[in-house]
Amino acid sequence: MNTVQAIDPQEEFRDDYEVAMESWLRRRFTFFCVFFFSLESVVAILGIVASLIAPERFTTFGSGLSFIAPTLSAILVGLMLWNVRPRLDRRRDLILAANFLILFLGVIDLGVLGLLEGESLSTGVFLVWVFAMHVASTVLLPWTPRESLYAVGPLYLVWVLIEAIIGIPVNPLGTTVALGLSPLVLLPGMAIAHFRVRRWSRRFRSEAVTQGFLSLRREMSQARTIHESLFPRPERDDLLDFDFEFKPMRDLGGDFIHSSRTPDGRLRVLLLDVTGHGLAAAMTVTRLSGEIERIVAEQPDIGPAALLQCLNHYTELLLSQHSIFATAVVAEVDPAHGVLRYANAGHPPAFLKPARRTTRLLEPTAMLLGAVPLDEFECGETRETFEPGDLVVMYTDGCTESRDRRGRMLGVEGLERAMDVPQPPKRWTTHLVRVSESYQTGRNEDDILVATISRLEGIAGTGRGSGSGETAASRSVLS
Repeated sequence: MNTVQAIDPQEEFRDDYEVAMESWLRRRFTFFCVFFFSLESVVAILGIVASLIAPERFTTFGSGLSFIAPTLSAILVGLMLWNVRPRLDRRRDLILAANFLILFLGVIDLGVLGLLEGESLSTGVFLVWVFAMHVASTVLLPWTPRESLYAVGPLYLVWVLIEAIIGIPVNPLGTTVALGLSPLVLLPGMAIAHFRVRRWSRRFRSEAVTQGFLSLRREMSQARTIHESLFPRPERDDLLDFDFEFKPMRDLGGDFIHSSRTPDGRLRVLLLDVTGHGLAAAMTVTRLSGEIERIVAEQPDIGPAALLQCLNHYTELLLSQHSIFATAVVAEVDPAHGVLRYANAGHPPAFLKPARRTTRLLEPTAMLLGAVPLDEFECGETRETFEPGDLVVMYTDGCTESRDRRGRMLGVEGLERAMDVPQPPKRWTTHLVRVSESYQTGRNEDDILVATISRLEGIAGTGRGSGSGETAASRSVLS
């Protein structure tokens, strides 16, 4: 049974991505402030040294600004670095602070450049400053192309407006050409921002997927250990041999088997298959396992049909509202009296292979679990003789739904033909699992679970259930 739910990888990593981007921007913003503080401080110190060496050159107001302006810029960046930056946490606040800093540095630097000679700022000087500041900010700060324009954009638009008003009447052609080509100075910085963020995003996603996969594998391994601890141990005594083999499609599966003994020694085996695969199906199995344990503990002598009725009531009340259903089959063997009691709720038919007769199918006796309420669920029960040498085979649909290259399923008939062998195999479970796996092309498309109950000829048992310590996990690995 299969229920598929798609997960968007972008949504899965969105929160981690935003946190990582914010942390990256915070580190780079600190470096950004340190860089410009150092740069403006060096320029201011050189200006002061030059004024001391040649004081006659710094008598005019404009010349004095050549070291006063970088000093003011250094003070502004220092305040941002030591006073404002520690209080910035969110990415939006960091970008706003960076834009504020670039904007004010531009006002100071461009204002000084315009006043040094007492003339308006030339087109070439302005575009060189915009180009340099835009490239420097995109190299130092990890932001998108649009975010990189927030600071230099207003200064650029003011310059365009001034040039359009003042320059066009004086030199229409030259000013128009300059205005038309001026946006090109913004392209290098935008390209740097685009490719830098894109490369970082790809690397982050690759690392996130890898780390998530490794974490998931560890968790799934631990979950598999816990999940398979719910499975019973194969057991063998003087009269009966109970064996099974489980091959999940993934680490965890929706197939489950439970065995218990009645007070008078009858062996009761329940095999079920819930909708879906993987973790979701395994979680459902865990819930059903607890319910089975409760039912058996409260009613240790409960029969196959009554057990399926109780499970149908639980599934219909608590699981069907989530579109989760299950099929199940229960076989109860009484070796002392040679009786097999059997009930099937929508599960593939089991096989009864007598020692001296042909194999027969044990058909379903009820619909699947959870489809109808308790008062509408009718479950029949059959009785068969179970003599020494007889064998009961139960399985899930993953065993019969194996497909070859042409899409043809193995089917119940194919599995039944696989049981018609001249010499019985040492383990029927291993034989049937291998038949199913060898028939199909590629990996399993569903969980595979095969269980057998055979009545012995009264030979002394090997104590496999109590002495070998073989669990479902080890059996599936060894196979």
